[in-house]
Amino acid sequence: MRIDTSLFTSLGLSKQEVAVYLAALELGEATVQELARKSGVKRTSIYNFIDRLKDRQILLETKRKRRSLFSATHPHQLFELGRMRLGELENAMPQLLAINNRSLRKPRVTFHEGIEGIKEVYNDMLNHKQPIICWSDQKHMWPTLGKEYCEYFPPERARRGIPLKMIATDTAENRGYAKKDRELARETKFISADSDLRTEINIYGNKVILASFRSSPAFAVLIEDQDIAATMQVTWKELWERL
Repeated sequence: MRIDTSLFTSLGLSKQEVAVYLAALELGEATVQELARKSGVKRTSIYNFIDRLKDRQILLETKRKRRSLFSATHPHQLFELGRMRLGELENAMPQLLAINNRSLRKPRVTFHEGIEGIKEVYNDMLNHKQPIICWSDQKHMWPTLGKEYCEYFPPERARRGIPLKMIATDTAENRGYAKKDRELARETKFISADSDLRTEINIYGNKVILASFRSSPAFAVLIEDQDIAATMQVTWKELWERL
């Protein structure tokens, strides 16, 4: 019968220790030479593995006529060893969770280069279905992402029930886009045409997208952090209320 040795290595036993234990279990009582032969572990190194197994009370040693004989403890002992390791893990859980919580508080920042990279993060807005607020750079977005995607995104967003509030520069082009606000679940307010929004910023949920359509190649940075997103929302809403 073949036994999955990974069951033993998950308890912290090396492959050699598993081989020695299984050999002892099958032989009943055995000398070092017999264990080495049965397990396939070299006699020159088997003593180290025997000592480790003895320390963990998985292997027992008895003296008979000045000879050392070794026998495996009952398999239930391995079960108890597993329970002990599980208990140790359970005791360590508060510390592990504390470490995990610290890592969760770190902002997650990803860089997305090129047209497809930007589309990837913009599609994330569609998938999360959170209301979006933004500073818009439609002037440079259309030639960068292309007419097909720019005509796809707004109605798809509206179809998914995702409202958008947008701050844009006061140009004839942007005024033209705003005529479709109602059918696209969108609301637009304008700032001076002299204001040059060099980066489009989208805020939704706990995420912020910074998109640079003017760069070569174009790129987007996605920041996932509750505090950063909340601060950006406060800044955006302060301006929105004044327009």
